[in-house]
Amino acid sequence: MANQDMFDLTGRNALVTGGGRGLGKAMARGLAQYGANIAIVDIDLETAQSAAQEIEALGVQSLALRGDVRREEDAERTVNEVVEALGSLDILLNNAGIATVEPAETLSLADFKRIYDIDVTGVFLFSKAAFRPMSQQGRGNIINIASMAGISVPDPQKHTHYNSAKAAVIMLTKSLAAEWARSGIRVNALAPGYMITPPVIKMRAEDPERWAFWMSRVPMGRAGAPPELQGAVIYLASDASSYMTGNIMVIDGGYTCW
Repeated sequence: MANQDMFDLTGRNALVTGGGRGLGKAMARGLAQYGANIAIVDIDLETAQSAAQEIEALGVQSLALRGDVRREEDAERTVNEVVEALGSLDILLNNAGIATVEPAETLSLADFKRIYDIDVTGVFLFSKAAFRPMSQQGRGNIINIASMAGISVPDPQKHTHYNSAKAAVIMLTKSLAAEWARSGIRVNALAPGYMITPPVIKMRAEDPERWAFWMSRVPMGRAGAPPELQGAVIYLASDASSYMTGNIMVIDGGYTCW
C-alpha cells in the first residue's frame, strides 16, 4: 500500500457510541472524511439522526440508531443492525461517557454506579458484542475513549468515580488487546485532556477564574478543540497503526507531563 493510502478508510464501517454530539460527533466526522461509513448510536435518537444527516453529506453511508450502552441487548441489537445494513463492522469507537463532580465523602452509591455503568460497562458490552462479527471476519478495530483523568488526577476537580472509571477503561483496553490480538482485533484508546465541549463552554462562561486555573495547569495553555482528536482516531482506525494494539494515546496539551 502506498504511503498516501495508509489512512484511507473507504469501504470500512464504523459504529460510534454517543456519536450524536460533542467529541463523538467530531470523531465520527473525521472517520467519514477518510471514507468510512458511520453508524451513530445514541440514547437520543433525534440527535443521532441529525448527526447522521450531516455525515451523509460527506458522501458516505450513515445510520442513526437508538441505544443505551448500559443494556447488553442494545449493544447486541445495534451491532447486528450495523452488520445487516452495511455488511460488516470494521471499527468500533466506544465514545459514550459522562462525568460529574462530587467529593468522594458525599458521593452516593447510585451516582458512583451510574458513572461505571456508562463509562466502563458500556465499553465492555459494545466490545463484547463487536467481537463476534469482527472475529468471524478475522479483523476489527476497537477504539475506546479514556481520559487523562485515568492517568493523573486533575486538580482541583473532585471526581474519584470518574477518574477510577477511566483508569478501568485503560486496563480494559489493554486486557482486550491481549486477549483478542490472535483474532485479528486491535484495541487501543485515546486519553483526551481538557476539550472544548458544551459543558466546558458553559463552565468557562460561569466561572472564568476556575477556567483560568485549569488552563494554567496545561503546558500548552489552552484546551483542545474537538477536531484535534480526529487525526489520532483516523490513525488508530487505519492501516497506519496496523502493528499497534493495547496502546493509550494521550492528547492533553501536556497536562500529564506534570
